[in-house]
Amino acid sequence: MQNPSVTNPTATIDLNFSHYLEVRDRQLNRHIIRGVPDYSFSLDQKLREQLIAMGPARAIAKALVSWAVPIMQQLHTLESIAVGPQQYPTIYALGEDCAQRLGIGVPQIFIQHSSDADAYTFAMDDVAPIIVLSSEIVESFTLEELKFVIGHECGHIHNLHGVYNTVSEIMTNKLAEEILQAVPTHGLLEMFIQGGLTIFFKRWSRYAEITCDRAGLICCGDVKAAESAFIKLVTGGGTALQNINIEAYRQQMSKNLSAPIRLIELLKTHPLIPKRIDALHLFANCDIFHSWRPEAKTPDARSKQETDNLCEQVMRVMPKGY
Repeated sequence: MQNPSVTNPTATIDLNFSHYLEVRDRQLNRHIIRGVPDYSFSLDQKLREQLIAMGPARAIAKALVSWAVPIMQQLHTLESIAVGPQQYPTIYALGEDCAQRLGIGVPQIFIQHSSDADAYTFAMDDVAPIIVLSSEIVESFTLEELKFVIGHECGHIHNLHGVYNTVSEIMTNKLAEEILQAVPTHGLLEMFIQGGLTIFFKRWSRYAEITCDRAGLICCGDVKAAESAFIKLVTGGGTALQNINIEAYRQQMSKNLSAPIRLIELLKTHPLIPKRIDALHLFANCDIFHSWRPEAKTPDARSKQETDNLCEQVMRVMPKGY
């Protein structure tokens, strides 16, 4: 017989699941402002609104993605390894943790054989999104680095980047290149590229990457792990390069601020890695990041607006007046 004087350790715990969901939804909803996650980079929001307003451009993009995504999903099911509770359970747990923290459904993750350290997400309006990780990234990244990468990809899903992000990956991603050859795009990609939108679209894509780097940091919570992941994307993660001086690497950018060759950035869909590291350090000291990660809070945190203003300066391709 149980001793009535012994306190029940679960007596003070709320075991009502519906109440748990209500509290959790309320916590997540406070991070959504006018339908957009509060950490989203201001220029990502601004340019995406302009892209959405371009009816013909969106129509072409949606048509292209509607052709590509179902075939890419089927091919990955046939040719890649699907991550799940019984297959790479540790990686599946990382995906679950990132999805839970951001408040999205758990995406299907595939591992595809490739010697390049790469990852990407594709979806049609973020319906049944798929994250693809190269085998090289899985083998060479630590779990915290991998969580940053998966969190970054979950950021595309959380921010509803679906259609335009998928077009970006189709245009540039090495992992998607072989699959694209099997997709009957009927010239839609050429129409999008030649429609005078290339520079504008790639500019948006660079800003969207900053938003998703923030999502990755929210998920992993460790700036050092994020920095290390970035460096491995540059170096390939070889053992001899593990002790690279990150600060010296970041300073390389300042030596070429006014060089005309910097205009090549206009044709890139991803920011230069030193810029991404600088922008992430700014966000790590932002009050919005601290609201997601209270344990990281510092007394001198910047406001979201101040952080975005500084990030806009970092992301500028050429200095003002050049």
